[in-house]
Amino acid sequence: MLASVDSGRVLVALQEQQKWRERRERLRERLRSVQARKRYLQRELDAVRRKVARLEAIVSGLKDGRAPSEGAYAAHDRIVR
Repeated sequence: MLASVDSGRVLVALQEQQKWRERRERLRERLRSVQARKRYLQRELDAVRRKVARLEAIVSGLKDGRAPSEGAYAAHDRIVR
């Protein structure tokens, strides 16, 4: 009877070990996913900051009475009327 109790404990310990391995792998995958999302959002933020800087330069030029140069507009910045 002592042998069956010991094997039962070993089985439970192995199941616990497997459970934690799987949990750790799920957490690693989630971390990779979050890091990829962070990289994507950082690129988006950088693009928006560049666009804001271009638009601020255009507004500043307009306030100073200068017409913005054609290069100041990107194709996607144009306003269609």
